[in-house]
Amino acid sequence: MDTQIQLLEAMLDGSKVGTIVTDPAQEDNPIIYANHTFTEMTGYAKEELLGRNCRFLQGPKTAPEAVDQIRQAIKNQEKTTVILRNYRKDGTPFWNRLAIAPVTVEGKLYFIGTQTDITVEKMQQEAINENESEIEKLMLPILSIQPNVATVALVGTMSLQRFEALKVKLCEYVSEHRIEHALLDITGLTWNEESPLHWFTQICEALRIMGSHLYITGVTPQAATELVRDLDRDNMLKTYSSIEKALADINE
Repeated sequence: MDTQIQLLEAMLDGSKVGTIVTDPAQEDNPIIYANHTFTEMTGYAKEELLGRNCRFLQGPKTAPEAVDQIRQAIKNQEKTTVILRNYRKDGTPFWNRLAIAPVTVEGKLYFIGTQTDITVEKMQQEAINENESEIEKLMLPILSIQPNVATVALVGTMSLQRFEALKVKLCEYVSEHRIEHALLDITGLTWNEESPLHWFTQICEALRIMGSHLYITGVTPQAATELVRDLDRDNMLKTYSSIEKALADINE
């Protein structure tokens, strides 16, 4: 039996998942076992962990709803998985995917908690969400203003990701709605050092292959001055100071 226990502990200590066992029969459901991964994850030594309720990992930004979900699962002796913000011994926050499960050994109830640090995964997802939000800010809805004419206004700062999203969305709309003339209004668009002209040219070429035409509207004198530096003689891009002037040209 001792050999089996030693093998089990060695296996748990070698795991990439933090594992603890708590005893609800004792006051405040304290930790009675913690593997090596858990101590590394939290920064606490085993001597500092054993005999304590694991709420010491909670902090100012730990969601009360997550804590309540844990409390209810223990009360009802049920399995649950929750993602919550925990804190290491040095105060560093991390995102923890906590899975709790009741287990009965020789008629006695225990709870096993497995914990996975998903901070990197969480940050990546937040970055994706932020990027999607920025794309939505950049691209207002594409509107059909005449049977074969559509317009979309751009706001904010252009980036490669935003440009790719714009190109895909605009081409799909042109194909679906049989648009012959697409107006791209840049009145609210800003850029830093790199001119967006080559992006507009790529969109223009993509639409040309589809049998449609691109018109850049909202070109201010300042924008014209900056864009003309990158404009070559063979560029077929059509630019206008306003949507009205572009429409007048289209409807001639």
